[in-house]
Amino acid sequence: MLLLLPLVAVADPVAINGESLIAYGIVAFWALVIESAIVILILFPTGILIVPSFITLAAANIAVFLFGFLPLASHVSVWILEPGVVLADALAIKLVVSAPFLQAGDFIGVTWRRALVASLLGNAVSFFVGIIGSHAPWIGHDN
Repeated sequence: MLLLLPLVAVADPVAINGESLIAYGIVAFWALVIESAIVILILFPTGILIVPSFITLAAANIAVFLFGFLPLASHVSVWILEPGVVLADALAIKLVVSAPFLQAGDFIGVTWRRALVASLLGNAVSFFVGIIGSHAPWIGHDN
């Protein structure tokens, strides 16, 4: 039942108002969880520790969202903003997995290519969770 909450919640991922704040929180939470899980699945073969990496990457993703995406969302086109977020997340992935406490004994390193692919796939799924949650694409969405 909890996994189906994003399908029934209606939230506008860019324009938050009081009526959609709870629904927005549900959609944003599940988008974060799904995005972080996809990134972890892509990075798992490199020898990272799953749970600490998941928690750390989720925190980094929240920081990128709060301090990068939200402040620029009303000022920049989504076609410019989303690639910027993908690059920022790829950089965050590279920085986060460089921490020794997130690396298992068989850690082989994370290439820029793998970090970029993980960020791209994770953000694409997160974007579509937002579309499902808002029941319409962000572009041309009337409130």
